[in-house]
Amino acid sequence: MMRTLTTSACALTLWLMLAGLPAAAAGSGSAARTNAIPTCYEQLREYAPVADRGDLTVVIDQTAYLDTRLRDIVQETVARLVQPGTRVSIATFSGYLQGRYLDVLFSGRVEAPLAGAQRDFVSKRDLRQNDACLADQLVYARRMVARGLASAFSGIDPNVERSDILAALQDLGRRVSDARGANRMVIVVSDMLENSSITSFYQSNHLRRVDPDVELRKVATAGIKAGFHGARVVVIGAGGVSSAASGQSYRDPRAMLALEAFWRRWFEASQAELVEFGKPTPLVDIVWDDPILAAAAPLGAQ
Repeated sequence: MMRTLTTSACALTLWLMLAGLPAAAAGSGSAARTNAIPTCYEQLREYAPVADRGDLTVVIDQTAYLDTRLRDIVQETVARLVQPGTRVSIATFSGYLQGRYLDVLFSGRVEAPLAGAQRDFVSKRDLRQNDACLADQLVYARRMVARGLASAFSGIDPNVERSDILAALQDLGRRVSDARGANRMVIVVSDMLENSSITSFYQSNHLRRVDPDVELRKVATAGIKAGFHGARVVVIGAGGVSSAASGQSYRDPRAMLALEAFWRRWFEASQAELVEFGKPTPLVDIVWDDPILAAAAPLGAQ
């Protein structure tokens, strides 16, 4: 028996999205930030996909200077990864002593279309309506993600003295490990230059050549442990100049290799696969390893 739904819920959802209203219009407080993308399955709840195919978390280090090109790369990379069947979250962190702790600014789900067998139980009219809603939802989601990233970028202050990257990633790991998506991806936008009570990768305001073994022992002593539950991790901005006004544009290649070696080993110990360590830009296109997500509509189709 075919299911017929009323048009009011879908029409309202479409109107909200096409009107370009902010995510907060869907609710208030933490609920709005957690479910910031309106659903297209209000009237088809029994057919709504339960699990996400992918879970994308983007975390912005607000102590790291990002030039325009790096910001564009982050925007382009994230927009390409926002596909039907993915949940996306935007978070920020800074130095604990500044009171700018890990904070999730935006989280929402881009819903997958009805499965082939389920489509037989819904009228053609309602299928067209649902498909149109999902297409608009994808556009809306990418717009909201772009706004979330712009908001995160606007809060960057390279003059913050401390950068608690390890502690922030420990907190982030708990969130990522709880994600329902079969494929987890984490994009860390940071210079990856820890400067905290645990350790500092600076010496006389320059990147020092760290010893990965020594640094890993410091981290273990501090009790900093993270679990990313098999997530793939991409770093954008590693080793970037901390301040546009510092006049320090050179990074010792040996120091950069040591920095990468430390983080590769730390992520490996945290049940994560560091698939790209952009110094500062990634050298490969970042894509999902899930065939269906990787074959989704290209970015230009948005």
